[in-house]
Amino acid sequence: INKFYVLDLQPKNSMIKWLTDGHTVFLVSWVNPDEDMADATFEDYMREGVYAATQAVKEAASVNRMNAVGYCIGGTLLSAALAHMAKTGDTSIQSATFFAAQADFKLAGDLLIFSDDKAIEYLEEKMDQAGGVLDAQTMADTFNSLRSNDLIWNYGDDNYL
Repeated sequence: INKFYVLDLQPKNSMIKWLTDGHTVFLVSWVNPDEDMADATFEDYMREGVYAATQAVKEAASVNRMNAVGYCIGGTLLSAALAHMAKTGDTSIQSATFFAAQADFKLAGDLLIFSDDKAIEYLEEKMDQAGGVLDAQTMADTFNSLRSNDLIWNYGDDNYL
């Protein structure tokens, strides 16, 4: 849903431009998964995402340590990778900043609506029908549901009440 370029929509308020003030910046973005990635695990994303990117930055910038920013589910992935890195003694990432990232799912707020057993079963069925991936429309519908006041109720208020 949230790709890195949402942080760089225009020059006057570009997060990327601000981050490059005195720093070398590398961006990692999600792939758009297809059926070939249906069996990919969270650990695969850590290994092929965070760990591979960390190694690539070390080689490209000739550094041993770096700062990281995790955005949305990328922040969730980064937080899990950092926990594993701490356990294994890997200090490659010296600081991390998180934007719109969920790390404690016990206090997930409105997201809990979509994570009960019935919702998970529904999503698993949808993914099975789509070759092991969650189709974009289902994901968009879920996120739109979280913004019902903006997307539904205001329209009704403005046009019918």
